[in-house]
Amino acid sequence: MSPRTTLATIALIASQAMLSQQQSVSPYSLFGAGWALPQANAYQQFLGGASAADRSSWYINPDQPAALSGIKYTTLDFGGQWSMVRQNDGSNKVDNRTGGFNSFGIAVPLGKGMALAASLRPYSAVGYDFQQSGKDSAFGDWIQRYTGRGGISASAFTWAWSPIKYLSVGATARYLFGSADRSTKVYFLDSRFDYAGKVERVLVNDWRWSAGGQFILPIGLNELIAGIQYEPKVELSAIQNYNWYSFKTNSEGGELPLDTITALNGVLGSVAMGGRQAIGLRWASNRKNALLPAWSLSGHFEQTNVGDHRDFNQSTSGSFQGLSKTFILQASVVPALVKTSRKLSSYFSQVQYVGSFRSDRYGLYVNETELKGWSGNIGLAMPVGGRSFIPGDVKVSTLHFGLNFGVNGSVTNGLVREQYLRGTVGLTLNDQWFMKAKFR
Repeated sequence: MSPRTTLATIALIASQAMLSQQQSVSPYSLFGAGWALPQANAYQQFLGGASAADRSSWYINPDQPAALSGIKYTTLDFGGQWSMVRQNDGSNKVDNRTGGFNSFGIAVPLGKGMALAASLRPYSAVGYDFQQSGKDSAFGDWIQRYTGRGGISASAFTWAWSPIKYLSVGATARYLFGSADRSTKVYFLDSRFDYAGKVERVLVNDWRWSAGGQFILPIGLNELIAGIQYEPKVELSAIQNYNWYSFKTNSEGGELPLDTITALNGVLGSVAMGGRQAIGLRWASNRKNALLPAWSLSGHFEQTNVGDHRDFNQSTSGSFQGLSKTFILQASVVPALVKTSRKLSSYFSQVQYVGSFRSDRYGLYVNETELKGWSGNIGLAMPVGGRSFIPGDVKVSTLHFGLNFGVNGSVTNGLVREQYLRGTVGLTLNDQWFMKAKFR
């Protein structure tokens, strides 16, 4: 087995392992189908998710299908993310860590402006454990604990086509699968009363599709790219298992079930997700015979109709209202390509440096207060060598390292402020699988 084949096998194993990784520790994943995760590889996360107008010959853009037609070589991509999160409710602080390998993708150019891609990555995450206390006139003091774990993963299949020189269109079909386990338990401090628990598991298994388009306008060696994305509302087929019961605990804290109040198994239904639209504009300053731009600037705006979100078989959107809105500004530079008047030969002049800033309004209201957030990203795309055994053959590898930092929420009106620092690592392999014969 060749080293490249071995590496691809390891990537597949790692991508399967990521399905068991906990991807969220946020109390805000209590709502809906969980905390929505970016459909992005390591490089796209450096861009802050500015996907609509992004286009590259080297890197896969998992969220904009129209960008795929720009891929020049067969491309393998996988990566992971590790997070440190500090959560603060104004009086208490908790530090959490989470992460692991969480994405894998492959893209293959087919010629004549067409390309295909497949990927596997998490789509949403559920992960929380918190409690609140109170007093009831009939039952006295009580403590209520909320826990959740799981989420949805996505296997995506993308097709892209450039029917004319300046236009590209594409579509992605995502197979969404996974489950979320949520429980709510009430503990009465008066020993005369039994405890009560509600445990729910919702399993999702369905398809969702999206489409995109890009218009590429060359201006000398430079180019202006305008992009658009569309993902319609969907009702995902789901199955619910539900149990509401009373219990006691032993001296070690283990549960001793008493009576089942309500039990439902295999209930068929659906979970709804609102539609999403995105637009973007990107200016790239290119250099002759270079597959990366010397520098680029881009802007991206997207919105999701979270007012159409629905929990399992619910008729209202609950805490979601209206539209979520996201604004992103992004820039990149390769020093060796910018300084053409003076040739730079150091390794770090060959590195692509990427930065972005993102602002979010999530459309999620807790205690009549909307959840908002912001984040910054910095990243390095570092070439780690290429080799060729055949004239015209291409084998290139790029390592991606980045940091993402930001804040979600606040400590007002009972919300929780989350301050996070995430480290991202990825590897992109480019290989020319198909070449025209040089001799007959």
